[in-house]
Amino acid sequence: MAEHYSQRRRYIAAVNPYMTNAVHLRNPYIVSWWSASFPGFGHVLLGKYITGFLLMAWEVFANNISHLNEGIFYTMTGRHEKAMQVMNEEWLWLYVTFYVFIIWDSYRLSIEYNKFYVLSVREGAPILISNINPLEVNILEKRKPLYALFWSMLTPGLGHFYLNRLPTIVFGVLFWIITAYYSGLYKCVIYSAQGQFGQAIQAAEPQWFLFLPSLYVFLAYDSYVSAVEFNKLCDRELEKHVKTNYQAADFKMPV
Repeated sequence: MAEHYSQRRRYIAAVNPYMTNAVHLRNPYIVSWWSASFPGFGHVLLGKYITGFLLMAWEVFANNISHLNEGIFYTMTGRHEKAMQVMNEEWLWLYVTFYVFIIWDSYRLSIEYNKFYVLSVREGAPILISNINPLEVNILEKRKPLYALFWSMLTPGLGHFYLNRLPTIVFGVLFWIITAYYSGLYKCVIYSAQGQFGQAIQAAEPQWFLFLPSLYVFLAYDSYVSAVEFNKLCDRELEKHVKTNYQAADFKMPV
């Protein structure tokens, strides 16, 4: 009875028809770095999708109200007085408090989840490898991380299609489309391809454009890391299955 309870006390992964969510070892400094790069990214890495998406929405809202990205742009181009004029100081104070807390919280959570993962492995926590309902099918399978990375670099969000992670697909692709549209990204690409670089510079919207590098790199990074970790999860499940069914002391090979 005690062994049965121990095996079910913690779970490494949860599989439903729409996605796979798993706990695995993460570097707390990398998680907190992503939170610093864009608040919410660190929580998404930890599998806290609702929290992460809400924090990302907050970042976009507060950043736009305070004109932080616009101020950063003017500062980087040497127009410091213009930067001071466009930024909203009241919202900046509120933004800074949330910004520091989000970084600290993601760092703290990553340490706790690492402890949880180690205990789960030592207890032999079970792993569900498939889930099917009338609308969707999701199975835990080996995938090539480079494929996930390639498609994410081609268009952010496609790598998560490959991994069958519906929440990240919906929010990530939607967020990319909105950000790319308001930043004028594809107008800049078209003008640059035509050699009209002056037009490209004028078409870019700095306030939204500065969201793009973090978003683009994160979606590519997250799809690659997720593919790697899902492959490890497959190996761990297979190892557990073989040990349980074929390495028992009383197991006899079938004739």
